[in-house]
Amino acid sequence: MPRIITAVTQEVPEVLDVVSLALARDTTATYAPTADDAAVAVFTEFSDRRPSLEIVRPILVADARELRRVLQVDFPPDWEPPYVVNQFLVPWEERCDVFTQVPVDVAVMFQGLAVSEGSILPVPNPWWWRITDAGRWTPTRAAREQWWRATTGRPFEGHGAHR
Repeated sequence: MPRIITAVTQEVPEVLDVVSLALARDTTATYAPTADDAAVAVFTEFSDRRPSLEIVRPILVADARELRRVLQVDFPPDWEPPYVVNQFLVPWEERCDVFTQVPVDVAVMFQGLAVSEGSILPVPNPWWWRITDAGRWTPTRAAREQWWRATTGRPFEGHGAHR
């Protein structure tokens, strides 16, 4: 059974935006919808034909009490329904750990919280992303170096190596 991490957001993220957050961590990764079209699977070179991350299509939840009961966390009282529930399935293999950060990114970028096992996941400080002068999200150099090492097992080889 994979790790299940949930990002509850106030906005509905575009599926390709979420996939892009995963692909930023491993530029050799590919993605495809699952056979039942219920999720998007991200495959990496090291994933042995199994997804390194599955991004389940978001659902809307109207009842904050039910969401609180299921996820076992309290949400800000000023949030108004509907709540957008985005679930991510990440295998337990160490090389997939880098993909556990994707739900945190989704939570921050789309005004929400990432939750796992009854706890709200912290946002790292400094965070991996910044907004450019053009208003686009871009990963920091430190993030790109960390993701490169995590997914390749090799030292970061500069800007061109991660394209």
